Amino acid sequence: MGLRPARTIREAQGQQWARISTARPRKCYVKGAPRPKVRQYEMGTDKFYTTRVDLICEYPVHVRDNAVEAARQAANKYLEKTLLVDNYFFRVDKYPHLVIREHSALGVAGADRISKGMKRAFGKPKGRMMRVNAGDPLFTVYCNADVVRDVKVGLNRAKLKLSGMYAMKVSDISNEAFNLAKKGRAARTVKVKEEIKPVDATATAIPAAGATPAVPGAVAPAATGTAKEAGKEAKK
Repeated sequence: MGLRPARTIREAQGQQWARISTARPRKCYVKGAPRPKVRQYEMGTDKFYTTRVDLICEYPVHVRDNAVEAARQAANKYLEKTLLVDNYFFRVDKYPHLVIREHSALGVAGADRISKGMKRAFGKPKGRMMRVNAGDPLFTVYCNADVVRDVKVGLNRAKLKLSGMYAMKVSDISNEAFNLAKKGRAARTVKVKEEIKPVDATATAIPAAGATPAVPGAVAPAATGTAKEAGKEAKK
């Protein structure tokens, strides 16, 4: 079954199913939870800035990890093109701890009794989401005062990907202690984490002398008549 609409999980109510123990896996309520789809939580350059722009949620809501990843990419791509990497620091303030449970059902012909399933079933882990309470920031961007307008445009693009209502709050942090401590430090640029993809063994194999390189999915050519005769003579 495909991805269900966000309206099925966006209401923040009930108990949070987030217990995943690594020390005692048998004690977990949720077993085998999938990995979060948020690829990166810090982007840009961490240094001294004068302004902070927060994207604050106006009422409690559940946000799925794929929506947060789409919003992060939309905002960071605009900021990286407009301001360059050295002029902002973008951070995701929440982590998708909660586990989405779905009661899997069949949607094919002749599966009416199976597709109804059991009412209020516990379900199986299907994804991750985060609970954002009212007044909590979801995204935070540190920048200088002259580029606040561009930061608001980037966060507005991210807001279109998320469930719920959000507002932007601009704060002056030029005199805050944690920010003043960064003046004497060297700027730290956050690098993008590249995903390691598995390498096909057939694609990287070195062909023997005089042999054609192997292509995945290709069929070996048939033996010629002279090769068959040579094989028979060798057996004799």
